[in-house]
Amino acid sequence: MDRSLLVLCCEGFEEIEALTVVDVMRRAGVKVALCSVPGNAVMKGSHDIKVSADKAFGDDELEGNGYDGVVLPGGLPNAYLLRDDPRVIACVNNFFDKGKLVCAICAAPCVLERAGILKGRRATSYPGMVDKQNCGEYLEDKVVRDGNVITSRGPGTALAFSYEILRAMDLGDAADRLEEGMIFKN
Repeated sequence: MDRSLLVLCCEGFEEIEALTVVDVMRRAGVKVALCSVPGNAVMKGSHDIKVSADKAFGDDELEGNGYDGVVLPGGLPNAYLLRDDPRVIACVNNFFDKGKLVCAICAAPCVLERAGILKGRRATSYPGMVDKQNCGEYLEDKVVRDGNVITSRGPGTALAFSYEILRAMDLGDAADRLEEGMIFKN
């Protein structure tokens, strides 16, 4: 079964978080679209690395058509730009309401907080990026999965975050194979 993910980015995205997800998913055979929310063909990350977008944000992305989940990398100002864009909030809510994966790492759980998705859920984020009172239970684990919502702490957790996304997509065998092949686990 073909799987597909949408990775939403604006200027100032955290390169490790976005590109690790793209890399791991493609290694596992998951189709991934690195999507520029503002529509730029080339985006500059928070560490001045330029990356070509696969596509611009449009109606299919807004509605979640053709995707199994959406991933929001952190980085600043990326996380704030995503959080403050009503189209992104609508997109995240569309994915969530359809039972699709909604994944955010580092600063990006603030987008899920704004969308109201963290209420009553276990979650994590980069320290200080969400109000812990807006979560059901705030944890400091590297990766937290609560139903179809996956959150993670920061750049150093990008591989663990990616493997958890694979497991949530019923691709645990691929996650195990990549963890071993990429020397993630001893």
